[in-house]
Amino acid sequence: MKTVDVGKEFFAQLTNRDCRQREGKHTAIEFRAKYLSELDSEEAWKGDDVFIELDFQNVIRMGPSWANEVFAYFTQYARPERILKKIRLINISRVKRSIIEQEIETGHTRN
Repeated sequence: MKTVDVGKEFFAQLTNRDCRQREGKHTAIEFRAKYLSELDSEEAWKGDDVFIELDFQNVIRMGPSWANEVFAYFTQYARPERILKKIRLINISRVKRSIIEQEIETGHTRN
């Protein structure tokens, strides 16, 4: 299992779903492709092992559309509780965790 310091290794302000939002940099799609692409298949979700640990200690801000595109995207393969077992969230505020959980519960919204 690898640990990613999201704020340092990617970006501290997580608000852009895709390249059409705001300045179009540091997008959720880019994050998912860089760190979670191995989970983009039904086969990847069969085991219960933790795939990655995401450390949010250095994340200043996270928007719902970013969380939806990163996490709720995987509801096509797994139930919400399984997603949060495969992708472990550490050093995350209650607000950011709540945003992620809410987005996973409501499912992926495609533009």
